[in-house]
Amino acid sequence: MGSFQDIRTAVEARLSAKWTTTAISWDNVPYTPIAETPFIRLLINEVSSQQISMATIPCHRIIGLIHIPIMVPVGTGTQVACGYADTLAGVFRNANFSSITCRSPKIVRVGDIGEHYQVSFLVDFWYDVALANAS
Repeated sequence: MGSFQDIRTAVEARLSAKWTTTAISWDNVPYTPIAETPFIRLLINEVSSQQISMATIPCHRIIGLIHIPIMVPVGTGTQVACGYADTLAGVFRNANFSSITCRSPKIVRVGDIGEHYQVSFLVDFWYDVALANAS
């Protein structure tokens, strides 16, 4: 069993099951934004990994970042984007699912991107998995 694909599958499944507010632009899947229509993107970055046990089948910890750009129409203020961030926080804040443990989220203002205004929702996570050493 792998680990990077497991992380992506689990995060995508959780977001898909719990987010119905806007369209989701999935990583590396064609998506054409519609002017004046909010949407979100999902990006998952594995930041580092390390072996955390010396067992016969050692445990490895992957530390990563769930990055969800929130896109709302330019000129509409920040209330909707921040409300979406609050909803996403309810999905991921301190969540434990599929061996993934999430931490506390934060948002970062990005600003105007074409016809949309972006706020990035960010949450750190770790994923522990027992994997045999390569032979």
